[in-house]
Amino acid sequence: MGRARKATKARGRMRFDRKALLAFLFICLLLLFNDLGEDQALVVDVIDGDTIVALTDRGQRETIRYLLIDTPELHHPNRGREELGEEAKGFNASLVLNNKVRIELDKQERDKYDRLLAYVWVDTSQGERMVNEALVEEGLALPYIIPPNGKYLNAIMEATKRARSRNVGLWKRAQGRIFTPDQIYSELPYLAGSFVTIKIKIDKIEKSGSRWILSQGKSKCRLVIYDNHEYLLPVKDSLIGREVKVVGKVAASHAGAEIVISDPAQIISKSPAFR
Repeated sequence: MGRARKATKARGRMRFDRKALLAFLFICLLLLFNDLGEDQALVVDVIDGDTIVALTDRGQRETIRYLLIDTPELHHPNRGREELGEEAKGFNASLVLNNKVRIELDKQERDKYDRLLAYVWVDTSQGERMVNEALVEEGLALPYIIPPNGKYLNAIMEATKRARSRNVGLWKRAQGRIFTPDQIYSELPYLAGSFVTIKIKIDKIEKSGSRWILSQGKSKCRLVIYDNHEYLLPVKDSLIGREVKVVGKVAASHAGAEIVISDPAQIISKSPAFR
């Protein structure tokens, strides 16, 4: 009888231990899912147009870099303060500062600076809004791909089209600034960090590392398309032998000046092929 009671107690403890273990594993899975998916956070600081600092519901202080967009720089060690940088920061702050936001991750959780990479959603009077998309729609950002992330790329590109159609932000600034490559290079100290429209006759396309360089003759101002912008690679091939107008931000480089194309909407006109 004594051995039977001991065996019964042992089986009861095993059942209890098994239930406790399953409960523990279930909680761990929930936490893991939350870590890899979504979280709520209170935004306590806005660094610039695409970077914020927030306190998560789990008490963590995180620097968050918005996915799929790039706003003008405010604190870059080489570029300094770029055109529309303050406006982008102000608009960002108007949406998120001191507000609760929803953080949604993609395939890559962090960048090399240990910043959380995320889509940030905020409640507005019109419903929940993705801040990344809103900045593009206001003409305060252009697409910027950090592979392997790309869940909302189509939404970002549609927002680019709407911003161009509405002629807001960078699109409005670039409208009256039409320059040739040589003009941009000669005025580079004044134009770097500004949004312009370049009028360029593309007669050469060459690969340099992870970049495609589109140029006119020996001009020291070129267009650049990055390999990770795969959706632009077919567009690239259609530009050779054509005069095009492209909206973008002027940047200084070791070779002179360059303008990065990250969205087909930046190409505002394209002539028939010349000989």
